[in-house]
Amino acid sequence: MRHSFYLAVLALALLGGYSCTDGESIGQSIQPGQDLVLTDTATFQLNSQTVVVDSILQKNSVAVLGEYTDACFGTTKADFMAQFYCPPAFSFPEIPDNNIDSVFLYLYFDDCFGNNASLLEASVWQLTGPLDLDQAYYTNINVADYCDRQKKLGSVTFTPATADNRWTSQYDYCVRIPLDSVFGQQFYLDSRDSVNHPGAFSDVRHFIEYFNGLYVSTTYGNGAIVYISHIELEFCYDYRLKNSSGVLVDTVSATYFPVTGEVKQVNRYTHPDLTAYLPVSADDSLNYLYAPAGMFTKITLPVGDITGRLSHKNINYARLKVSAAELDDSEWGMDPPSRLLLLREEDIHSFFAGYSLPDDLYSFSATYSTSDTCFVFDLSTYLQKLIRQADGDLGATEEFTPYDKMLLVPVTLVQNTDKTSLYLLPDYRPSAVKIRSAAHPGIPMKLELVHSDKPSLNR
Repeated sequence: MRHSFYLAVLALALLGGYSCTDGESIGQSIQPGQDLVLTDTATFQLNSQTVVVDSILQKNSVAVLGEYTDACFGTTKADFMAQFYCPPAFSFPEIPDNNIDSVFLYLYFDDCFGNNASLLEASVWQLTGPLDLDQAYYTNINVADYCDRQKKLGSVTFTPATADNRWTSQYDYCVRIPLDSVFGQQFYLDSRDSVNHPGAFSDVRHFIEYFNGLYVSTTYGNGAIVYISHIELEFCYDYRLKNSSGVLVDTVSATYFPVTGEVKQVNRYTHPDLTAYLPVSADDSLNYLYAPAGMFTKITLPVGDITGRLSHKNINYARLKVSAAELDDSEWGMDPPSRLLLLREEDIHSFFAGYSLPDDLYSFSATYSTSDTCFVFDLSTYLQKLIRQADGDLGATEEFTPYDKMLLVPVTLVQNTDKTSLYLLPDYRPSAVKIRSAAHPGIPMKLELVHSDKPSLNR
């Protein structure tokens, strides 16, 4: 009991004193009364390398649109494909002369990255192949498999700072794209054609088989990327109704089809010139993290060395510090990611597919410290299990699989309205940071531990 108490006090003291400062000591010895509890430190060298990532599993509800070129990391281009929701048993009202006056696509957003005065052109095409509601899609999706881009439905030029917000009171900005009226007219006629399109508007699944959705991309401009929170397709028409006196009048009306959680939206990211800007090699003094879907850093732990040196030890604390270097303080430079996920390499797909949070055994999370310019991960739970298994001390029912390959991934935390953490997703916002690699000549990335002897059972 006395050992447990003093070790707990020591661990709290050490945790309270930790920061990202380089070169500090993270171990000590204490002697409470007649009991001597000795702690010591150990430092392990790692291996790290940058890996170029062509895609990530993207399940974010925010659509991302635009293009931005960074002086160090090159170009990020973002666009998306989206299906639209149709309410059950939908039908248009009777429209005079069956005439759809106009069609618009609305892209509502509150925030953007880059220079919000940049001029962009957004263009729209109709999808010619269906997205599968039940399939997970990656951000390198081949648009040509779903859209032939033979006929553009519409386009508009805009700047994020002046995108017209008069169309909504809920969002700060809105891009309103006029679409081909012939498309709108045919859409209306098909909705009333029960012979050639039976049940097409009866429910969501039949509707997305009839209307596969839209592809939206920028066809001009560079310098900004907008984060779109809501999308609606609007059909405008004159609608006859009687006023309060019973007189037949005409009024302008509209029907809306939104993008909702019941349908599929797929973001696509490309970095066409990445390797030209940043050729990487295994012995680089810096590693790179670049979101979305640009670069991760792979870390290899010296598992055999750890279990050999720390056999029959208690791990009081174990930290892996990821230090930023050469920060970009230019006006439009990318900031470091606000949060990183460190996880077992083989779990990179299943973690995000399962809407997971870190378990501190196979996955770990750390936020960026702006004051110390680093991320700090606590690996003590994993390393203690690793040593216990090597010592043969794991219980028969404890399931544990050792590993040494890990990935650093920029992520965003999803919370509900009361700020309860729900899950992590790959970051859809542009961010980037150079970090000191394990081969850095001055201050290499390393694993630092505080450990102590296990209490004797004979005491």
